[in-house]
Amino acid sequence: MRSIYISFVTAVVLLATACTKDGAGTEANAGGTGTGGSLARFTIAANHLYLADYGTVEVYDLADPADPVKKTSVNVGFGVETIYPYQDKLFIGSNTGMFIYSISNPSNPVKLGEARHVRSCDPVVANGTTAYVTLRGGSPCGPATDGLYIYDISNIMSPSQKSLFQLSNPGGLGLKDSVVFVCRGSDGLSLVNVKNAAVPKMMYTIKEASYNDVIPYDNLLICYVSTGILIYDISNMNQVQKVGTITY
Repeated sequence: MRSIYISFVTAVVLLATACTKDGAGTEANAGGTGTGGSLARFTIAANHLYLADYGTVEVYDLADPADPVKKTSVNVGFGVETIYPYQDKLFIGSNTGMFIYSISNPSNPVKLGEARHVRSCDPVVANGTTAYVTLRGGSPCGPATDGLYIYDISNIMSPSQKSLFQLSNPGGLGLKDSVVFVCRGSDGLSLVNVKNAAVPKMMYTIKEASYNDVIPYDNLLICYVSTGILIYDISNMNQVQKVGTITY
């Protein structure tokens, strides 16, 4: 019930902010990607629903949203945790690696590449050339070194690690321009400058709640926290300002 409530509130927030642009809402591009957090177990892209189900990704056609049609079940491997869409690709985080799938044919995802790592918890976000992964070691996630792992995906068939920025207790994350927002639970929300992906730099950490996941949306940052949702204005990355609170 709690997760349903959070999803509903987030949808309302996104809809409300979208409707402020030019006085009206905008229709999603059928070939584009949806908006979601890095810990999401499902996403909608190109009129299809992609649902992570531990070892598989279930694919549903949403041409008629009232009557979804299952198209296929893709065997991804062990411990699928998160799905992040970007353009015509899905970045899938599991507790053994990051997997990249093409959805140029939305009904039939095809594996393009992967980056394996030791067993850990593994949210992922990406842009055109770089993928950002947080790994958190310790039970039940495994022995990985805690931190923000940055991968070069310019060769999508063979991602390569560019750097590791060590951070304690990393979890959900979001990307806006050259800044990665890393949720660290009670350790706060850290802003990391990744303009030079080989040498990430800590900007600062906000400690106003226990942060679980984030969704950057234009100049807003929607944060899932232990007590509800916090909304920040991120138009000035050097001085992020809280502009709203939703408690539950």
